[in-house]
Amino acid sequence: MKVLIFLTILISTSVNAMTIDEYLTQVKAKNRTIRSYDIDVEAAADKQVAGDLALSPLLTGSYYVQKDKSLPLLMFLAQERTTTAAALGLSKKFSTGTTLALTGETYKYDYDQPLTPGDTGYSTGRLGISLTQSLWKDSFGRATRLRQSREALTAQLEKMSSDLKKRSALIQVESDYWDYLVAQENVKLKQANLERAKKLQSWSSNRVYNGIADQSDLLQIKALVSSREVELSNAKDELESKGISVRENLDLSSSDPLPQFTSSLTETRPYITDLSKKPNMIRIQNYLTQLEAKIKQDVSDEVRDSLRPDLSVTGKYYTTSYDVDHQTMQNNITKDDRPVTYVGLNLSWMFGSDAVSAQKSSAEKAALAARYRAEQEALVGKNAWQDFLRRYETSKQNVLTLEKLAQIQSERSRQEQIRLNKGRTITFNVVTAETDSAEAQVNYLKAKSGLRKLEASSLLFTDITE
Repeated sequence: MKVLIFLTILISTSVNAMTIDEYLTQVKAKNRTIRSYDIDVEAAADKQVAGDLALSPLLTGSYYVQKDKSLPLLMFLAQERTTTAAALGLSKKFSTGTTLALTGETYKYDYDQPLTPGDTGYSTGRLGISLTQSLWKDSFGRATRLRQSREALTAQLEKMSSDLKKRSALIQVESDYWDYLVAQENVKLKQANLERAKKLQSWSSNRVYNGIADQSDLLQIKALVSSREVELSNAKDELESKGISVRENLDLSSSDPLPQFTSSLTETRPYITDLSKKPNMIRIQNYLTQLEAKIKQDVSDEVRDSLRPDLSVTGKYYTTSYDVDHQTMQNNITKDDRPVTYVGLNLSWMFGSDAVSAQKSSAEKAALAARYRAEQEALVGKNAWQDFLRRYETSKQNVLTLEKLAQIQSERSRQEQIRLNKGRTITFNVVTAETDSAEAQVNYLKAKSGLRKLEASSLLFTDITE
């Protein structure tokens, strides 16, 4: 029975055990804030595709019936004229600035009380193709290419902005993980400190009772015990507080048990691996400024192109059909014995004015200002990466130093207690050594946690060559 209970506890613990990577995977799957940033990225991609809506084929159709009794009556008409018309068209604009259109139209004219006896109406129709090509303002699709470039950059900017928010949120999520581990270790440390202080108090009480030590020595130890009790209480409260953050990240209720975290504060995170070998790392926030500058330049080019004169060439070809019988007209609509051809040029020119010049100047100055900011931010972003690498190496060295210091202070505290047992030191020295050892252990814990957090903050950088 005992073996069964032990196995049940073991299995339960292994199921609830969670590494840092498993924790982050759970957060990405459950945390609504993190998921919202993924949706924002998808929305930015959809918006870029939607920008080509103007290039989608367009189907048009119309049908109407018109009765006309208006005066004056013209020759060969009637007291009442009825016109029935139907039209169907399909047009498509291409990225080259070319617009292709197919159209079909039919008209049926019926006369009631015709002025000419026997003239009851007739039907006409035509089926045609037209081609229009811009030669100047949207020269062979220049405006479309500029728009596509701007929209692609805008989508990239929006996706990177959302990704940056997600990365920042994940950094905080991971920070909560390490804070929780530190809080757990701190409780263990404070509990051990309290137990040592209580043992020291018990030992001092015996010495005072036997007349070997003074009451003042015991009071010093009692003060140390009280201090350790307060520290343990605060550590437990801090652990509860950090646990709330972890629950929120994992979308757990207050009644759900927290998983057992198995990762160690000494495990180096993979973010930092080989990053120092990449020469083109830059802080994402600074890189976004460069994207904004490129967008402003495309906007300036679009404004300049939109204010150019518009010259386009148009060619049309139609087949025509005529008959007094509507069905016969429809059957003959594809015959090319009586075609209509058309070739023409269309020009529109907006003469220069202060408004036109101001619009161009405004867009150009906005692009120039954005470029200056981008050049400055590029330098700042690269320097930030070098500063990050420097701080990381310093932090790693500090962790090693603080580890040695914690070991030294712990050994010093132990030796002072040995000396006190032999009567070769005073209680004050023991209390001081114990306090220094506790502080050194806490500083070592915080340094390890800070190094893990610093590794996670490398997510705020990106390689612009990728």
